[in-house]
Amino acid sequence: MSELVDVLDARGHRTGYAVPKEEAHRRGLWHRCFHCWICGEDASGRPYLLLQRRAAGKDSWPGYLDVTAAGHLRSGEEPLDGLRELEEELGLRPEPSRLISLGTRRIEQEIPQGCDRELHEVFLLVDHTPPQRFRLQREEVASLVVLGLDEAKRLLREGEARAVEYADGRAVGTRVRAAELVPDKGLGEVVAAARRALCGEQVGRVF
Repeated sequence: MSELVDVLDARGHRTGYAVPKEEAHRRGLWHRCFHCWICGEDASGRPYLLLQRRAAGKDSWPGYLDVTAAGHLRSGEEPLDGLRELEEELGLRPEPSRLISLGTRRIEQEIPQGCDRELHEVFLLVDHTPPQRFRLQREEVASLVVLGLDEAKRLLREGEARAVEYADGRAVGTRVRAAELVPDKGLGEVVAAARRALCGEQVGRVF
């Protein structure tokens, strides 16, 4: 049975009823999601942002690069309940206090199933776990992509950048293109926030 999500009004308030998430997408109903970006430093001290490549079997944006871990918030849940997505998709169980809130993003976009209207509760997590140690949920995540913060700026500026992709226990140098990114995830703001967090600076909300 499909999971239920709370239907929101345009201001993000609960309306008091819930529907299956597929119905929310089909009818263009506002609902809430959890997004968590992971940033860290490699063994040489170079800062990076971790992206996931969505599994080929996903019903939306298969094979595209996306936020490190994300998922719909079920009916009755609060934003930090979305922490389960980190454990399910990556095998990571951080303390809630480690998450840095970056704010809420409003997204409206056409998808094959209809119109996706979501409020993304966006968080940042500083975690230096080597990418090869994550346990990926294969139904959701095909691989992890380590994108240096300087390369992330190049990706946004030039449309292409160098990265390292981890899948099936192997690390492969690759080039990623801006066209591979799931649209409208606020990558530029997240990169700036990650740089501040890794320098030990106050981040604050960017959305």
